[in-house]
Amino acid sequence: MTGHDPAHSDTACLLQMAFGRAAPTTPIPVAEGQGARSLALALDGEGLPPRVILHRYRPSQQARAWRAFTAMQALREQRFPVPEVYYFGWSHHTRYVVLLMEYVEGRGDEGQPGAFFYRVGPGFAQTLAALHRIAWKRPPDLPVWPFRLAFNDVARRVRRLKSGELTEILGWLVPQVAQIVNLPQVVIHGDYTLSKIVANRTEVSAVLGWEQASLADPRFDVGYTSAALSVYGVAFSDQFIDAYQDAAGPLMDRVFWEVFGALRLLVALGERLARLPQEQMEAALDEIGPAWEGLLQFVEARTGLRL
Repeated sequence: MTGHDPAHSDTACLLQMAFGRAAPTTPIPVAEGQGARSLALALDGEGLPPRVILHRYRPSQQARAWRAFTAMQALREQRFPVPEVYYFGWSHHTRYVVLLMEYVEGRGDEGQPGAFFYRVGPGFAQTLAALHRIAWKRPPDLPVWPFRLAFNDVARRVRRLKSGELTEILGWLVPQVAQIVNLPQVVIHGDYTLSKIVANRTEVSAVLGWEQASLADPRFDVGYTSAALSVYGVAFSDQFIDAYQDAAGPLMDRVFWEVFGALRLLVALGERLARLPQEQMEAALDEIGPAWEGLLQFVEARTGLRL
């Protein structure tokens, strides 16, 4: 990189603010799971971390960036496996919000979720249970996510999509809502999937992707994660639930939360399709179709519905 390169000048400025000095940098590949909008760098300098990763957020994503920063800072103090944050602020040249953090060595699912889950599945579940068991003296300053508000929002979105399958799933859930007893709020990840994990062998090295962290009922995470795993087969969900409950204890109303998690994912897929122009629909259906079918099969297995 030359001294006239704006990107180089920007990076040098960020390193100066993070570490008190700039250093020669070499771009390196961004590992699977470390983020699509990220720049990974090797640093050459005594007393500096050997590798860092720079994650960029558009100005409109400032709230998401703040959530990630707040959650990681608080969890780092609790010795939970998250990357160390070296700098959080604005990029002078791009006006993006930036998060400069530790580059965690390890491997993600790398397009082989089945093999990855076979290796790290128990640790994946136990790590989520450990997150939910943290006894906070003072919880981090994250948004609160009430269950009734979340459910009403999903119901509104289902009705707007006018999908018979989603409407039937919602109809199965609605009669049970009044009986749901909220558990004490904990820090939840909000999008805990295999793609957010970096592992060394069977051990989880780091949990990434904290942009949706909030204070909420832990079953938001458990149901969503179980449903997301079902895309690869219901057996993955079953193994995850067994391992989570071994670590955290039995879950009240588990099936309700799993089906609610599946509906949330289906709504997101439906909304994605609804936004696409017609000429892109066929390709999108080829991509999204297997996940859609997997989630419907999961709901059928958990509820007995025929969708």
